[in-house]
Amino acid sequence: MDVCQDPLLFLVERLCCRVYLDGGGNVRLGFSRRHDLKDMMTAQGIARSNAGVLRDRLRQGDCGGAGPDAAGQSADDGSMAGHVAAGAFCPLV
Repeated sequence: MDVCQDPLLFLVERLCCRVYLDGGGNVRLGFSRRHDLKDMMTAQGIARSNAGVLRDRLRQGDCGGAGPDAAGQSADDGSMAGHVAAGAFCPLV
């Protein structure tokens, strides 16, 4: 498997999950009902293995082309939206 040249891009575009930082600065993943166990386990493994890189990129606002505006808010408003990379189908349910 040609997994992670870019772990954030892979998580957002290929596995279609939401990647964000929680209040403590930890990398978190959001899944929808469409995700199966295999995809969720793959995403969690990638997130654990690349937590430092993901954390840095999310803090910088580099969200693999799906930046804060994709989450519906601007990064300038001081909310957590500045630290979210949202995929094309990633509602949290």
